Amino acid sequence: MSKTVKGFIRICKADPVFWSVLLIVLTISGISLSIFSSRAIFFGLNSIHTLYLDTFFQNYTLLGDGVFSIAIFLILLLAERSALAMQVITAYLFSGIVSQILKRAFHAPRPHAIISNAEYPWFVEGITNTGMTSFPSGHTTSVFALATILALNTTDKRFSLIYLVTAIITGYSRIYLGQHFLADVTAGALIGTLSGLLVYWYLRQVKVEWVSVRKESYSI
Repeated sequence: MSKTVKGFIRICKADPVFWSVLLIVLTISGISLSIFSSRAIFFGLNSIHTLYLDTFFQNYTLLGDGVFSIAIFLILLLAERSALAMQVITAYLFSGIVSQILKRAFHAPRPHAIISNAEYPWFVEGITNTGMTSFPSGHTTSVFALATILALNTTDKRFSLIYLVTAIITGYSRIYLGQHFLADVTAGALIGTLSGLLVYWYLRQVKVEWVSVRKESYSI
């Protein structure tokens, strides 16, 4: 077994709860996608809508916005947590580039582009996009990259589970708001998680001019 693979295994073993819960969620999503159509899953996950939930998810979904990741990056810099800040911004940029490349490659329609208001009356006015950039979900990619970096750096593993649940709810918000299908969100979660894991592993192997990532430890 290569040294690189051993390194990844060692990282995952350090927080089995985070990776176990993530694996369970992704497995359930994968099985659902293999059995049911994207439309059927979309309708099933959006069976309950209220004004309160509309307002809640319109605000909660902003956790997946790039501005939020950049804000965390700046806060960490101000707090003199430069190594962690570098991981956050690198994971955000890397996952974002991958996401944007795939969006343009797949050119997949968003839900409102193929589902009418008559079929689904809960599209949120001013929120739901109708373009062809559905796959993968950029917000989900961003929030899972951030959650993975924070989880990998925390010494209190209870927080890592909180980061994961926060990311999962953000992913669901994209479906609730009618912006993505489950496949888009699942792909975004995978891309974001793998990006965060790769960035964390890589930056702990090298020294950058203004910070030695390897020698810093964090308690978030």
